[in-house]
Amino acid sequence: MLNKSALCELARSLNGLPVYGCLPGSPAERAGVRYGDVLLSVDGVTTSTWDEYIAVRRRSGATICCRLFRDGSEFVVEIPLDRSASYGAVELSFALGLHERASSS
Repeated sequence: MLNKSALCELARSLNGLPVYGCLPGSPAERAGVRYGDVLLSVDGVTTSTWDEYIAVRRRSGATICCRLFRDGSEFVVEIPLDRSASYGAVELSFALGLHERASSS
């Protein structure tokens, strides 16, 4: 398994975004998206920056078509969107592995 810095480098070299994880039970997790994937495009639009991803996601319909890279191969998944769900920035950052939770002793 790639560490975060290697995953970030891989994503950069593929002109995509690193996937650090999915929220448990989320549509992305149910579609099979997981840590180590690289998001290459959404609905046919390249997503090399978070701004590009957010812009495409805002324009999308009930589902998004994601092209991903994993273990040397590209594949496509359709992910239904749950527009009723709202997650706070802190909750998302921990769930996606962008920050580490302090261990309770």
